[in-house]
Formats: sequence, structure tokens, C-alpha cells
Amino acid sequence: MATSLALVIEGKTYMLNELFDLEVGEVSREPPQIVNNYTEFAGSDGARTTDSNFSMFLISFLCHFRTESADLYHVKLDELMELIYQRSEYFLVHSKTPGKKYRVHPSDVGIDRKAPGYADLTLEFDVFRGYSESLSSTLSDSEIDCDKWQFGQGLAMEDYRYTHTKSRFIIYNGGSFDIDPREHYLAITLRGQNEGELTINNITTGDRFIYYPSLSTTDTLIIDCATPRINGNPCGRNTNHGLISLKKGENLIEISNTSHLDTKWDFSFLYK
Repeated sequence: MATSLALVIEGKTYMLNELFDLEVGEVSREPPQIVNNYTEFAGSDGARTTDSNFSMFLISFLCHFRTESADLYHVKLDELMELIYQRSEYFLVHSKTPGKKYRVHPSDVGIDRKAPGYADLTLEFDVFRGYSESLSSTLSDSEIDCDKWQFGQGLAMEDYRYTHTKSRFIIYNGGSFDIDPREHYLAITLRGQNEGELTINNITTGDRFIYYPSLSTTDTLIIDCATPRINGNPCGRNTNHGLISLKKGENLIEISNTSHLDTKWDFSFLYK
């Protein structure tokens, strides 16, 4: 089966195979680029380690580029360059890993012209975040479509849900990274009714978020990454300034001091 290659720029998908008669011959990516951080102290042997982090890696595609005639070669090649070279970041998707998308900047395009209307191209992209993301977020579909998800540790997808009406439930993070709302997308939406001090506890991580004012059934509280909003208005000063993060795997969540609860959790899985 032919390998498909697409760029998603400002929400619009461009299928390079179809637009430019591009045949992807080989896909290659660097392994995860781990950066080990150490601190040395005078008079002490060795070093002490702190948390490691992952740097950006390169993904490349060897492609066969054809045009219907020699006259179209430079025209179509210019069109391809116009599409690839963007100032802003965009997503790259290919069918070898169909459940992932890569947030990229273009790095280089190697051109080896073989004939008047034919060339071998090497397309290189920097995956500058150091990880890929699930093609869909957890709320993209009412039920998780396993064809849109990949599990790096061979985990089986169970009956996990990301919309809940009970006060105690599991939120499953199927990626290989923890979700830190200061760095990663995580949107928690909550509706309910109470007289104050609505509390969200991630019992797995020990994180706690408290919203002190009362809520009515017409109010909507959204924690958008690290910014809480009530009915669209920032409300951080009415909270304990707590954040909710998600560990890899299952996270036991408990929401207290509210009735008529309806909550939704939207995020993407992150992969090495």
C-alpha cells in the first residue's frame, strides 16, 4: 500500500501525494532525543541527576516526484516549496503511523533531478516539541476509535470515557508522557450546582483545584490548560491557583461539593 503524506496547515489538510504526484519511498525518523541533566558539586564524587527532558528530533521522507511534462517540473516544484516552507508551525501526518501527528517546522528539501520531469526529493522536518501527538483528542469523537490511536507500550484500549456525571471516575492517559497543563493542552469543562468550594482532586497525582464561589446550573467552569474561566471570564483569583495534571495511565479523579455534575476532559496523547 502506498504511503500517504499530508500537511495540516491552519486546519486545512493538503495531501501531497495527490497534489504533486508524490510517491513516498521511505520514511525515517530519529530516535527520541533524550537530554540527561546533571549537577556537580565541588568535593562530591560524580554528579546528581535531575529530571531528563526530550529535545526535538528529525523526520524525513524520500519521495519520487513526477510531472506530466518537463515544462511543468519547475512550476509544480515551486508550488510544493510554497506549501512546505511556512513561517508558522503546522502538523504532518503519514500513514506509516496513522494514529499520530507531528508538530513541525520544515528543515530542508534535498533535490536530485533524474530526468526532465522526474526527481528524488528528501523532505526533512524538525519535530521541535520532541514528541508526536494522537491524531484525535479525547473528545474528538463520542467514542474512542481505536484506528485513530496508538499505544506505545502495547496497552489495550478499554472502555474509557472522557465525559462523566458521577463524582468519582478514571481519566486514562494512553500516551508515553505525563500531561502538564503549563506545557500541554488540557481542557476540563465542568457544570454543576453548589454553594461554594467546588473541588477537583486527582488522587493519583495529589493535585487539587478549588473554585470558591457558588455555582448554578447555568454556569460553565472551564480550566483551559492553566487558565480557569467561568462563563468565558478569567477567574483565577477565585481559586486556590491549583493545577490538574495527568500521569501516564489511569488517573483517579474525584469532584466534591457539587450536584448535577457534568464534566468533560479533552487532551491529546503524547508519544516519544
